[in-house]
Amino acid sequence: MTDVAVRAPGPDPRPPFPVGWFGVCPAADLGPGALLERTFLGEQVVAFRTGSGCAAVVSAHCPHLGANLARGGRVVDESLRCPFHSLRWGVDGTCVGSEYPGDPGYPGRLRSYPTIERFGFLFAWHDPAGGEPAFDIPDLDLRGWTEPAVTTIPIDVHVETVHENGVDAVHFGVVHGFPLSEPAYEDRGTSFHSEFHFATPNFLREGPPEITTFFDTDTHGLGYAHSLNTAEAVGLQYRVLLLTTPTRAGSLDFTVATTVRRPDAGDRIAGVAVDEVADLMHRGAVGGVRQDVPIWEGLRYVDRPRLVVGDGPIPRFRRWAGRFHPA
Repeated sequence: MTDVAVRAPGPDPRPPFPVGWFGVCPAADLGPGALLERTFLGEQVVAFRTGSGCAAVVSAHCPHLGANLARGGRVVDESLRCPFHSLRWGVDGTCVGSEYPGDPGYPGRLRSYPTIERFGFLFAWHDPAGGEPAFDIPDLDLRGWTEPAVTTIPIDVHVETVHENGVDAVHFGVVHGFPLSEPAYEDRGTSFHSEFHFATPNFLREGPPEITTFFDTDTHGLGYAHSLNTAEAVGLQYRVLLLTTPTRAGSLDFTVATTVRRPDAGDRIAGVAVDEVADLMHRGAVGGVRQDVPIWEGLRYVDRPRLVVGDGPIPRFRRWAGRFHPA
């Protein structure tokens, strides 16, 4: 028998805050004139929406004398007014006015983040080097789908570990109770594609005793993954949207959003009301995440693991994820 050297886990070499698009809040939480404070990749930021409906994300701290703009600040027309000295900041971070006598200009800039709104969520681009967005997130047409159900779970885990789970083939059977079949993976540049089938007992009222679901997933950077899942035998199709936004080093907010395609005729899927099916799918998706949480929170990253046959393309995924590490 040959002894094999064990590679003990060491310090995590991965940077805590990758480059890319990360969710800030549901767009519906940010009506005209509203503002919200968030912890976003190690920084305090303010999301606000101007009177004309333009959404913006900026540093929470006024560059003048450091006041937190979310705590007593307010939206004035197309700007955010500081509660301390009345300086008003536009969506691009320039000072557009104040209540000082004569309204003198102010040369300092407030850090602003590029933003997009997609499928009911506000995203901001993070790059510590200040680079412009290098890719987009495809929007989704959710007409004919149920209202998305949304749950956010704070978790103490590195964001890359969460998405690596999607290519860790064996864990699906061990942790979640459904082994995968026919897995396939592809590096598509700024997205990583994975697909597989799995079988479960039929949890609806009509159809075969066992149903097979096809998972078709694209991970766009390290802040968002979209899975379109189809169980043809019972006429069920649903989406799972995963938004992973680091807050502090080693911690993130994990947002799970799910929605079910409404049938072309009637309001039932395999004998169950579509809104009830939507609730079942959301509870199932959130329950799956909660099964992973204690493992993630207790995990120490192994930089160069000695893998077992069947583990999935973890090295390939890690090479792909490395392109989002800050330069």
